[in-house]
Amino acid sequence: MTGIVDWVKNYSMVVLFMTVLTSVAAKKEYKKYIQIFVEIILVIALINPIFQAAGKSEDLFEKISYDSFWQGLAGIKMDQEKIDFLNEDSYIGYYEKAIGEDVKLLAENSGYGVIGVEVTLNESFEIETMELTVAKQEVEAIIVGRVDNQTETAEIAALREKLSAYYQMDADRISIIY
Repeated sequence: MTGIVDWVKNYSMVVLFMTVLTSVAAKKEYKKYIQIFVEIILVIALINPIFQAAGKSEDLFEKISYDSFWQGLAGIKMDQEKIDFLNEDSYIGYYEKAIGEDVKLLAENSGYGVIGVEVTLNESFEIETMELTVAKQEVEAIIVGRVDNQTETAEIAALREKLSAYYQMDADRISIIY
């Protein structure tokens, strides 16, 4: 019973102090912020006995810190997995596929149908070689293997220069088979 009387006394003192604080506010603009602060303090003062009945408040904070520790540990594990993924060759392969799709779009916008694209990157993620197999979009072409000894047309040379300028690489590292 004395615990309840003590709580009522303490709560009454908090309410009295917060009422004085609210009425002393200097400007009307600050009153709404002070009122929110006062309401939060009153709710905490009202709920505090429930925390004490459920267990010591220090135990609650220990449990919260324990949970946050394990969440942080899980976050570190996820970060480590991301770092491991970045260090793997699969990341280079993923990047090569993305560049291949981009090259395919550039060639299609130039009026060519793309049969195949192969891009190789070095460890610094710079393009080493680019091999592109294309055909004019109006013409249905079936290419099995590699066609050699064909002279390069002006359109193919323009596509090679476009790719070279876009990726800022030497044109001789770009192979276009048509």
